[in-house]
Amino acid sequence: MLVWKAHDKRVRALAFSPDGTRIATTAGTSNAVWLWDAPTGRHAGTLAGGSTNMCGVAFFPDGQHLAGNSGYGGIRVWDTATGEVVADLYNHTSTPDTITVSTDGSRLVATSAGGLAEWTDPTRPTGDKPRPPDRTVSLAHPGMPLIGFSPGGNYFAVAGWYLHLHPAAIPNETELRQFRDPTPKSPMGASVNGFAFTRDDARMALVLGHRAVVWTPADLEASPVLIPGHGKTVKGVGFLPDGNVLTAGLDGTARVWDANTGREVRSFNWGVGKVWVAAVSPDGALCAAGSDDGHVVVWDVDV
Repeated sequence: MLVWKAHDKRVRALAFSPDGTRIATTAGTSNAVWLWDAPTGRHAGTLAGGSTNMCGVAFFPDGQHLAGNSGYGGIRVWDTATGEVVADLYNHTSTPDTITVSTDGSRLVATSAGGLAEWTDPTRPTGDKPRPPDRTVSLAHPGMPLIGFSPGGNYFAVAGWYLHLHPAAIPNETELRQFRDPTPKSPMGASVNGFAFTRDDARMALVLGHRAVVWTPADLEASPVLIPGHGKTVKGVGFLPDGNVLTAGLDGTARVWDANTGREVRSFNWGVGKVWVAAVSPDGALCAAGSDDGHVVVWDVDV
């Protein structure tokens, strides 16, 4: 296990590279993305020059390119090997909350209060002029801050008070699936704070408020597995190679759950404060978490 002080302020975003060897983070209101060597925790570079308030990161499948989005409408794509900016993408209609890259790297999608903005061939050099989106889509239920392509390529997910699953090739207003929190505390239920798919898209985990559920996207009739969760809000979720679910939350812990029964398998507490983000590497070898006081923790999934 590795624990290091990566930032002076809260880790806002954290992502593994496709091969699991690097971690990208953003923190506070900085305009930079930091790269770290996952096995050692060594600083591996800084991608600078974005707008302030860099709040999201996404690696491309080639592992060479990385996108970061700011709180002021700008999305920047870097070459991680050289640190050079490849493309500037700008959503002039609204500020992007989160970004995601398709499994083949051909599309980048951003979401905001107004809906979705999509760029095709997002690593194409833009020169000095920022490139507007190729397409924008209004959502039936605005205010959906979370989006993501499933790793198996079957779904495009948009989440907020509701979860919508669309065909991955056509993210538009036509809704494929809709899922509501099965244990609501209010008529509106709980907002989705995060979600993750298994590598084959067979199962999906959602974190809602203090708890989580495991669901089968292709079978609406199947009852979800309820996970009791943490004493405080859960912010991160991922699937481990054995099918169990990892969650992390503002109680300062990360926990592993049996995805079939909802039983807690183990718990981690590193004394680093509230845990705001967590991820499992694509190869399933490592887990990582980022905390309120700027620490990053990396550990082996078998520990």
